[in-house]
Amino acid sequence: MRRFAPILLTLLIATMAMAQDAPQKPLRVGIGLLGSAYVGDLNTGGEALTRFYPGMAFSLQFASTKLLGPQLNTGFGKFVAQDRDIAPVDGIQPNTYVETPYFFVDFRLRARFLRERVIGPFVSAGVGLLGYTPKDIKGNNLLDNSSTRKEEEIYGSLTASFPLSFGTEIRLSHFVSVACEYTFRPTGSDYLDNIGILGLRDGKDKVQSLLLSLYFTIDPERTINPNNMRGRDRR
Repeated sequence: MRRFAPILLTLLIATMAMAQDAPQKPLRVGIGLLGSAYVGDLNTGGEALTRFYPGMAFSLQFASTKLLGPQLNTGFGKFVAQDRDIAPVDGIQPNTYVETPYFFVDFRLRARFLRERVIGPFVSAGVGLLGYTPKDIKGNNLLDNSSTRKEEEIYGSLTASFPLSFGTEIRLSHFVSVACEYTFRPTGSDYLDNIGILGLRDGKDKVQSLLLSLYFTIDPERTINPNNMRGRDRR
């Protein structure tokens, strides 16, 4: 856990900063449906984007008109992958199937463009933590099955992640908007699939996701006028 201390400290400072500014600015709360896939040793044939598995994501940010703004994100998902052709290496048979549930929490800086228009693109980048539990086809925890790895391959179930996202947001009213977003999430672990040294792909594992979100703006100083559903008038 010591190596993750700077990340945890960064997330804590960011959360405190958002909480201090909350009374001055409206907040936007997001909830979305997440589809996840991964890039690792069980999909070296180029099929990384052929299957996505469901999850959910939540976010908190300011309803600001500035170009850059902080965003706190959390959520959960899973991915499943299989490669029956993985052969034994040095007498060890790596797992050929994995199902990995995961959760994440991260802090991002989000840049929104064309903010005065109904439809506007955005990009974001950040840092956070990802917790994961690779399992075999019977649901057993692969972390405990050391026979699928070399003796020196010991890993934990928590790693750093560095999400990079882009997408488009559509503003339905002052209070509601929808967004579609793609995220590429490099991680600090090569064991999201329980395969490291014996794998065929170099580098750490990555998670990819598609997110469809609904955002609600909490603005006590501006209430909805029933005669104007776009919410542009104040009572």
